[in-house]
Amino acid sequence: MIGKIAKTPVDHFRVALLIETSHEFGREVLRGIHDYEQAQVNPWAFYLQPDGMRQSVPKIGDWHCTGIIARFFHAGTEKRLLESRLPLVVIDPDFSTASSVRALRNIPYMTTDADAIAEIAFRHLRACGCQTFAFVHSRPKAPWSAARAKAFHERATREGFACLIYDPRKKHRSWEQEIHHLGDWLARLPEHPGVFAAVDQRGRQVIEACREQHLRVPDDVMVLSVDNDPLLCELCEPPMSSIALDAHRAGYEAARMLDQMMRGHAVKPGTCILVRPTHVSRRTSTASGFAQDEVVAEARRFIFDHLADRSMQISMIADHCGISRRLLEKRFHQAVGHTLLQEITNMRMERARTLLRETRETIASISSSCGFNDPNYFTKAFRRHHACSPQTYRTSSAALA
Repeated sequence: MIGKIAKTPVDHFRVALLIETSHEFGREVLRGIHDYEQAQVNPWAFYLQPDGMRQSVPKIGDWHCTGIIARFFHAGTEKRLLESRLPLVVIDPDFSTASSVRALRNIPYMTTDADAIAEIAFRHLRACGCQTFAFVHSRPKAPWSAARAKAFHERATREGFACLIYDPRKKHRSWEQEIHHLGDWLARLPEHPGVFAAVDQRGRQVIEACREQHLRVPDDVMVLSVDNDPLLCELCEPPMSSIALDAHRAGYEAARMLDQMMRGHAVKPGTCILVRPTHVSRRTSTASGFAQDEVVAEARRFIFDHLADRSMQISMIADHCGISRRLLEKRFHQAVGHTLLQEITNMRMERARTLLRETRETIASISSSCGFNDPNYFTKAFRRHHACSPQTYRTSSAALA
């Protein structure tokens, strides 16, 4: 049995998880699988090698595998797992060839909702004032990256905007070489682009490449990515905005589906678990917004940086921008289409939504972090904007995730 996946019956399920752990998406999928497994009477045993995007298939002859959740890293892995005839759920399969479609048509799979991701990315960058857009691929031949690029390009061009795509054709460039090559490409983009990176790790490279080219983020280039890995996003300078995905729910659903198959129950061939975006976690890389009026952009940046300041007033913003309050309010409304007070409220509500989704902070703590003096007033303001209380919003968001 050396080099093969054993299929001898066992008294508990033994699941091989060929999932990357170096990305937030993979870790969230694993958390969802774990949460499902924890609710079972008999705990599962897992085969898992913490790694990047290149997990290896089990080669231990006496480890009797009963099911697999996996990403296919190369044709050999795909062939081997399909031939095992074990219950299998695939992550982001590549349907680009007819042979792949035939081989995978009966296998349940998980994939991200590229259209929904592109929609939320475009709307966020467009709201920041971007009129030129660019997409940066993750790595060559990644099907999920290709799907996001296609969807984002179509979304931008449908609205009449240009969208350029950076596709790394060489697989083995060093970090330094890639930063230099990417920086040269970024420097040739039209003025004030909104750059959408396929994944957080790629977004970090975009920001580093901008620094090498002396392009200021967010003043010269807006940068947005996907996965919302807190560590990677905060390691950027400036911190990077990112789209969060409901990968935890998808992992839970994948485990539930695999459980049914391991118990001998039928699952509809080709069932798809769609991983949808939940929200944009805004950080400094998309904080200010492009505007023809630089004073307006500076005012938005000041508001974002001081949202927790309970004493923030419009007069403080005007003093920071070096103009009168009346003139700032006039220029702001002309550029943005609403008042400074509305902007402050909108940004505070956005941060409140993010904290309610991403943290377990108390309502009182979130109220303070968003610049409200009184939790009760914060709750009333939140209810006016969202037709529900902060706690109800948190509960409903958790249920959707």
